[in-house]
Amino acid sequence: MGMSDHPSLAAVVDSLSGSPLSLDAPPSWSQGRTLYGGMTAALGWAATVRELPDLPPLRSVHAAFVGPAAGRLTLAPQVLRRGKSATTIGVDVHGDAGLAARLTFFCGAARESKVTHERVAVPAAPGPDDLPAVLEQGQGPTFAANYDIRHVSGGLPYSGGDPEFLMWARMRDADGADPLVSLIALADVLPPASMPVFPELGVISSLSWSFDLDRRPDDAAAWYLCRATSESTGEGYSRQAMDLWDASGRRILAGRQTVAIFV
Repeated sequence: MGMSDHPSLAAVVDSLSGSPLSLDAPPSWSQGRTLYGGMTAALGWAATVRELPDLPPLRSVHAAFVGPAAGRLTLAPQVLRRGKSATTIGVDVHGDAGLAARLTFFCGAARESKVTHERVAVPAAPGPDDLPAVLEQGQGPTFAANYDIRHVSGGLPYSGGDPEFLMWARMRDADGADPLVSLIALADVLPPASMPVFPELGVISSLSWSFDLDRRPDDAAAWYLCRATSESTGEGYSRQAMDLWDASGRRILAGRQTVAIFV
């Protein structure tokens, strides 16, 4: 299936074909010389669902970004273990330069439990309609054109402000997209939280990303309130925490990431 120069998420997923599943990395979803990390993980889950359609709900994801995801990509899901209620899936993503990412998806069926609580409050924030867009057309990394992003608080890149962001984000063209694939693609959309304290322009590269899902999304086009906080940075690496809430204030996802910074 052919794709336009600016394919939607659904169009990119639909282009997965063959055995092993493969596709050409779409340039409009790139970040520098590689496919955007959120998109790489989202395609890994889309490939998993394609090959293994009867999995329990997704609970947790670990992603190691090994090399550039560029050129012709192949995605090979493999069941690592299938238990009574939990299944663990591994997906290796290969590009023209070799192994690009190693993804692990942990799926688990719901169980009766006597323990239920939520201890994370949503930050106060005005709605996205009351805020200006962060990026004008053509600004930011290439993949960012697929998203509408609104700044709430925290420093902006290179501003000298605090190393954290709070922003609203949604996918611009979510027609036909699976809500969970869309969420995974969006969850890594914010710049690294250390960027406000960068003294000059600098290259960044995500090394690892893990996140846990509090609940499953039901709208691929939904707005999410996204927070990223750099907890410690040194020796060329930044370690950050990440959270996403839906528009009704329910936390959807909590994650961590290690980012290499070249400043």
